Amino acid sequence: MRVVPALLLLCPLPALAAPSVLAAGGQMLVSLALVVALIGGVFVLLRRLQLRTGGAGSIRTLAAHSVGTRERVVLLEVAGRQLLVGVAPGRVQALLVLGDAPAKVPTSVPAESFAASLDAAVGAAGQGAP
Repeated sequence: MRVVPALLLLCPLPALAAPSVLAAGGQMLVSLALVVALIGGVFVLLRRLQLRTGGAGSIRTLAAHSVGTRERVVLLEVAGRQLLVGVAPGRVQALLVLGDAPAKVPTSVPAESFAASLDAAVGAAGQGAP
């Protein structure tokens, strides 16, 4: 009878092997998380460094504002005139022609000033309608 406990001590037990398996699995998960975080960081960095030329030729995008899940209002400069355009899936519609563009247009318009300009333009357009 004493031989059986002695044989059990000589055999590797799964309970004793579990910490090394858990440690290897944990190390693998940490490595995977680091690789995924690195890929995400590179993606975010590339998005921030992406130069926005605003379009090709004589069309420049001055500002854009999301007004819905898939709808946007975009301020464009085309041939020296500014256009406010609504963009939705399958549809682009000119909302307002603002006239001649100013001599110097900033490349990045803060969201607050664009929202104020949009409200002013919509208010001015609404006053002219009966």
